[in-house]
Amino acid sequence: MSTTAKGNAFRDTLEKVLSAAGFNTSTETKVGQKNVDVAAVWTKDDVAGEQRYVFEAKDYKGTLPAKECSEFVSDNLPLLLEGAIDRAWLISKGPIAPGGRAAAERHRGLQIITFIELQRRLLLIDSYLKDLIETYEQSQLESFYVRPETASGADLENHIKGWIEKDDAPPLFVLGAYGKGKSTFATHLAATMARLALVDPSARVPILVRLGEIADEQSIEGLLGKVLASQHRVTNYHFDTLRALNRNGRFLIIYDGFDEMKHGLTPAKFQQVLAELMRLDEGDARILVLGRDTAFHDEVEFRAVIDGIQRTSAGREITTPGRRSYSHVEIRGFTADEARTFVSNYLPIRAESEREGPATDQAWIAQRVVELSSGRFDRLLERPVHAQMLCEIAVQPDQLRADMSVYELFDSFVHLLIHRELEKRGRDRSFPLDSRRRFNAHLAWWLWEMGGASTTTLADIPQHICDAATRDLHHSLDREEMRRELIQGCLVEKGVNTIYFHRSLQEFLAAEHLIETDLLQRTGSPSWLHEVTSSVTPEVIEFVVAGTIVSKERRDRALSWLGNLADAKGERIALPGFDLFTQLGKSLNLVIEEPNDSPWLIWLAFFLRTGARDFGARGSNTFPVLADLISGTRGASLECQAAALYLLCRVLFHKVTDQSFAVALAAMIPVKQLSEATTEARVKKSERQIIRQADDFTFWALLRCWKVDRHEDETLLLSVDLISLHNDTMGAMPYGFDNDGAMPVQEVVTVQVQSIYRALASFKPSVPEKEIEAIRPFFNDADVRRKIAPVKVEYRRPQVQVTPQTMPEERHTLTLRRRSSN
Repeated sequence: MSTTAKGNAFRDTLEKVLSAAGFNTSTETKVGQKNVDVAAVWTKDDVAGEQRYVFEAKDYKGTLPAKECSEFVSDNLPLLLEGAIDRAWLISKGPIAPGGRAAAERHRGLQIITFIELQRRLLLIDSYLKDLIETYEQSQLESFYVRPETASGADLENHIKGWIEKDDAPPLFVLGAYGKGKSTFATHLAATMARLALVDPSARVPILVRLGEIADEQSIEGLLGKVLASQHRVTNYHFDTLRALNRNGRFLIIYDGFDEMKHGLTPAKFQQVLAELMRLDEGDARILVLGRDTAFHDEVEFRAVIDGIQRTSAGREITTPGRRSYSHVEIRGFTADEARTFVSNYLPIRAESEREGPATDQAWIAQRVVELSSGRFDRLLERPVHAQMLCEIAVQPDQLRADMSVYELFDSFVHLLIHRELEKRGRDRSFPLDSRRRFNAHLAWWLWEMGGASTTTLADIPQHICDAATRDLHHSLDREEMRRELIQGCLVEKGVNTIYFHRSLQEFLAAEHLIETDLLQRTGSPSWLHEVTSSVTPEVIEFVVAGTIVSKERRDRALSWLGNLADAKGERIALPGFDLFTQLGKSLNLVIEEPNDSPWLIWLAFFLRTGARDFGARGSNTFPVLADLISGTRGASLECQAAALYLLCRVLFHKVTDQSFAVALAAMIPVKQLSEATTEARVKKSERQIIRQADDFTFWALLRCWKVDRHEDETLLLSVDLISLHNDTMGAMPYGFDNDGAMPVQEVVTVQVQSIYRALASFKPSVPEKEIEAIRPFFNDADVRRKIAPVKVEYRRPQVQVTPQTMPEERHTLTLRRRSSN
């Protein structure tokens, strides 16, 4: 690029930034008798009124010489003195020679600055940077901060600094399980960069966006406006200005908690929200995203979000048009040495807030540090969030136990938080600890159901939550006073009327509410199954399961939840949420002796027996289990037969590379009925053998989706139309799961008929060879197959009004037992 072209390009860049900041601009125009690079008018100063500017753009290869600065003053001072303009600024793309700025400092209205300095002035963000630093210092985080590392052992902060310096670096995702210190790292990084930016105008300015606190905002304009304009009142904030400066590499955008935005969203909607956040990925931008790896349901969703890879219905992988692949790195938890360093630094700081008791004795605290660092607590110290909770508990003399589980750690921590609040002056003792905890748990679940929100206002809290928490209590407070009193405890107040849950505590409390309400069944909700499965996450499931094994009473209650599945209302539910029942069954060593009473129990039996969490995972027993369930539903209700075949479809939608599924297809064959129908078709050649859906759904569905062809080498091949079979099963029952993470990769499966015969012979008890021979004509003779017709008979009956007293009560009997420990 020529010198002139480079100069013109820089001038145009300058004009775009000024225009985005709100100036009315024009380029290469004449002011007085002088041609200027950019003429601009600022009309947003209510005190000074309209201000007229001229800007001269200089893109020198090296340092801008002092001579150029002197010439700028000579050229523009007359315009200023004549009153043709109010300001004249020289903007240098690179550094300015010593003494160059002084040429303009003697004259009011003239300035010589770098382009970087101009951009910092256009968005007066120093107050925001000071807020980041002040919050960091008030938390004393710097005193006990442990630098996190990646899964490969690299220093995470250095890794990110190296990524920032790379040319055209794509957005970087920092992933990790809950409690690994992602948010703490985001706070530290933002404060560290803020300190640097205050003394070095060329440094990138951090903008920290806590997505969980403002999850109600779905546009990038709204998110940044809430952070910079509403929360921190940045002067001159305008999204267009920020976007222009971001394009020029002035910021590091930090999105913390992207998994909190994902909760309650479908994979497609989540990708839409993420695409909105990534609108800032342009020019020399740097975008850092932190969140839990559990936000991705499976490898397919991970690749779609991180790599931008979509999967077609045919199983092909293609790149999402218009976006690039993102980078990712995993954050690991504490090592044993790091955990001990954290404890030795944090526990004394935590003890400083104690006013009485042994924690006020430095020698006692030192001994407590030795105890926590002895190795007996290493299991609970792996995650920073657990380490901090353990220190909170450790300042109490009688609360520390080396055999404490993670669930018990949270349970004790929540109890101590509420107890501490209850002991404060001014707390109303009419509201005991149990009521406050019940309120917090109910509120946590209410927010969780609203898409995983963690922030709300006092005015938005439903009155029924307050009433439920204070049932049987006598107090003198009005409703508003009662709300304020109840929010004390596990909730962190933000501002006057806003409250905020820490994510991990919210998950624990949401799980506690589910346990105490028997998975919402005590609330009388007819759609409790859908409400629970659509809202729970792996972390909430883990807390529910851990909370049900703490006592026999709770284990018995959990067993009843599984039994109640038989009567659950039919609807389509979230497959990941159904894992709650699978994990409960495993923890209780559950054996479902008669799963054929309900589709839900059939599906639960499948996941328990195979150990799978979704339909894509396969073990050596997947298809034998399917065969057993399909055979077991023979003679059961139409819905249960359909449920077993639905399982088969959902598993086979994921590509199969061998013939192992033949055993499950063989289980569909009613050998005796097929033998009789085959014989009748051969004898009564002019008559069709009718197979009714209501008489034998599995046989009926088989005839509709199976197709036999003879290969060139005379081999008989059986093809199964999975889409047709899936549609038939869904038409026969109102139950099912939402999309389990992927489009069907496989719509038709093909197997050699000989494999079906071998599968029948392998059954226990095996099908005799004589009976297998009797059904061979069905596969060998197309005329026989055509004469066996599947028929669906629909009856139309006049409407009859039935009073409630005459309606029969339908009852289901289910036998559940726990597997013997032997």
